Amino acid sequence: MDGTQGETGRRKRLSHDERRLKLIETTLTCLARDGAEGTSLRSVCREMGVAPSLVKHFFEGWRDLLVAAYELLVERFMASLEPVVNAAYPNARARMDAVIHTYLSTDWAGDSSIGASIAFWQLSRSLPELKASFTRYLNGRRALLQQALEDLTVEAGVEVDLEQLTTAFMLMLDGVWLEISVNPGNIAESGAHAMCWFWLDAVLAGRRKAG
Repeated sequence: MDGTQGETGRRKRLSHDERRLKLIETTLTCLARDGAEGTSLRSVCREMGVAPSLVKHFFEGWRDLLVAAYELLVERFMASLEPVVNAAYPNARARMDAVIHTYLSTDWAGDSSIGASIAFWQLSRSLPELKASFTRYLNGRRALLQQALEDLTVEAGVEVDLEQLTTAFMLMLDGVWLEISVNPGNIAESGAHAMCWFWLDAVLAGRRKAG
């Protein structure tokens, strides 16, 4: 079963990189659906239709596969966020608007992302390698958000501790993302978007008064 169906009906044999990617994606699928406790090397291989011994050709073991799965998940998010931050916009507010939209879009706020994320949070308690990846991802995400926030504060003509602002805003974004992912009926994406701007505008207005 390690392949894809071709036009002639024959099963196309996957390349080394394709098989490795399929193992990672299947791991993400199982974690999102079954959680950390319900996912194992055997369950992933069973889902994919291969023998557990196949994993040794691509990873040092189960822990290595889990780290690769987490890094694929976050790299895909970063790959969607980075071009948004670096694109040309008429003004900094338009850039931040696009950043918020990307952050809270249905591509990332949904069962597949939140299910896998919760599983990784659980696994990190016994898998220190994951915590190192968490830190790298956190720093990369913070740098992108700080870049967009710096432009916004300059445009608004306010002075603020950018590191503190970025950390606070990132925590708020993460909280909103978590809420709309776990309880999608409670807050619509448009409402969550407006909530982020309410917070940002209040902070900017407060700094203008303070100045």
